[in-house]
Amino acid sequence: MQGVHSIARPAAQARRAATQLAELARFQGEQQAFWPAWLEAVGTVFDARRVLLLEHAGEQSWQAQIQWPPGAAEMPGDAERAFALAAEALAGDPVLRSEAAPVLGCTLGPGRESQTGEGCIALVIFLQEAGDPAGLDAPRLLALLELAVTVPMSYLAGRQSAQSAQSPAPRADAGERLFDVLRMSMQLGAETRFLRAAFGLCNQLAVRFRCDRVCLGWFEGAYVRLVAVSHVEKFDRRANAARDLETAMEEAATQDAEIVWPAAGDQRMIVRAHEAYARAQGVSHLACLPLRIDGEVCAVLSFERREAALDDHERFELRLIADACARPLQTLRHTDRWFGARALAALRRGRDALLGPSYTAWKLIGLGLFAVALVLALLPWPYRIEAPIALRSSDIVFVPAPFDGYLKQVHVEVGDAMPAGAPLLELDTRELVLEESMAVADELRYAREAEKAQAARQLADMQIALARQQQSGAKLELIRHQIASARVRAPFSGVVVEGDLRKNLGAPVRKGDLLLKLAHSANLYLELEVDQVDIHEVRPGMTGAFAFVGRPDLKYPVQVERVDPAATMREGRNVYLVRARIDSVPEAWWRPGMGGAVRLDVGDRPVIWIITYRTVRFLRQVFWL
Repeated sequence: MQGVHSIARPAAQARRAATQLAELARFQGEQQAFWPAWLEAVGTVFDARRVLLLEHAGEQSWQAQIQWPPGAAEMPGDAERAFALAAEALAGDPVLRSEAAPVLGCTLGPGRESQTGEGCIALVIFLQEAGDPAGLDAPRLLALLELAVTVPMSYLAGRQSAQSAQSPAPRADAGERLFDVLRMSMQLGAETRFLRAAFGLCNQLAVRFRCDRVCLGWFEGAYVRLVAVSHVEKFDRRANAARDLETAMEEAATQDAEIVWPAAGDQRMIVRAHEAYARAQGVSHLACLPLRIDGEVCAVLSFERREAALDDHERFELRLIADACARPLQTLRHTDRWFGARALAALRRGRDALLGPSYTAWKLIGLGLFAVALVLALLPWPYRIEAPIALRSSDIVFVPAPFDGYLKQVHVEVGDAMPAGAPLLELDTRELVLEESMAVADELRYAREAEKAQAARQLADMQIALARQQQSGAKLELIRHQIASARVRAPFSGVVVEGDLRKNLGAPVRKGDLLLKLAHSANLYLELEVDQVDIHEVRPGMTGAFAFVGRPDLKYPVQVERVDPAATMREGRNVYLVRARIDSVPEAWWRPGMGGAVRLDVGDRPVIWIITYRTVRFLRQVFWL
């Protein structure tokens, strides 16, 4: 210390000062947090109205850097006294004065960011003007001020020693590596999506440092969640390996330090989670590196190697990369969130702006928009129930096989519109033709036997022959009926809705087997599947409109006729089948089975009710309101 200007202070205050300043000598944070805290402690100790930290470098004049309190008012002559006192202290002129506004000053040594010692900083303390408290003489006051000066010197020396211990010796390719770090940072800044940037960073680090796997975990609330794994696009966050790795990352983040496993000889960190994960996954070397923003850990990078651990040069380069990439990743994470999270953050910012005194015009505009939205929400609006539909036919004919045989020919396909009497299919009649010939021959034979028995006056034989002749005739009629019915025709005009038989040509069929299903194309109606939550709103006579899936631009009127009293299970949910009449002429392209959607008019309801009634119903069911 080269210059001192002082007043007396009580001895008790001096003892309290020693305690406070001793605690700051062990400060472990960054310089941005140390200097304000130190100035506040000095100002409290000396009961000062204002404390200044001045800096001088090279040929430049003294510049004020920090003051305490931050908003302290400048009294007339403060600047001249401060600069003059700093110059006297730098010149080594120890002067002790007692003025109307007493001032203390001293030099502290190299500047805050100086690495060469060329710069210099000075402390100037403006004491209270209302008299000088007694109790300390000049030597004791000098010792107290010397103690205050020793604290930042000890802090800077300790910080420089820590940085020297953490920073490895420079390498020959340090410039090239620094260029690679800057290039990686620029590539990361060019990304627009957080996950893509995270995956890219992990992949580049895995390739550059020859790691088997590089993972990135980010803080979500109080826990670290795995967000990216090198060379793996999708992974299961619920897997045991992912959870163990997140625990290891949390272990490094909690201790706010780099953790290497197997632990180095001088590393005194808790590595239980690292050891458990490494042994479970068969990892030979594991390292976790926290990413910090403004001194706070926001994420953790993990590096897994099979061959060798990361050396000091690689860890130093990784620290540079982490410092360069932490803030761009944090920015991407905030901007690349889903709409709800971004909206919530915007609402918080809007709340702060709304309660503040600025942006009065925008506040008036927002208030007007809110009033308009409120009026629109309370206006009545048509409420409609939406339900899926299916076009059905009232008359459906099931076409069975007329007899046992083989499928010979099919004239229709599913969806074909057939007029009345048009052939649908044919069965093979070759065996029936042979049976017909045999039946004709049997009928002639039994007729001749009856004539012979009559000529011989054998009445019993004649009766038997006549009975057999009638039996053969009946069989012949049956065979001819089957031959006539082998060609199946449409009983009325309609559409084939079921029965794709072309692939079954030649296949045997049995009498009564369902071959085709024919729907009448004139008597059509709609079958609605109304969900059970809306069925209480549906009643006969309700009107609405429907549209088919293929032609959503065409709307047709419809009217409800009947509601089935029992529910039906469709796709895991209870629905009620509702029959509705179509109040328009059926189009030629309509086919039974076509699907679409219908909207039934229930009545006018407030817009706010239409928007929230499903949520209100759900909450009532959950909380039994």
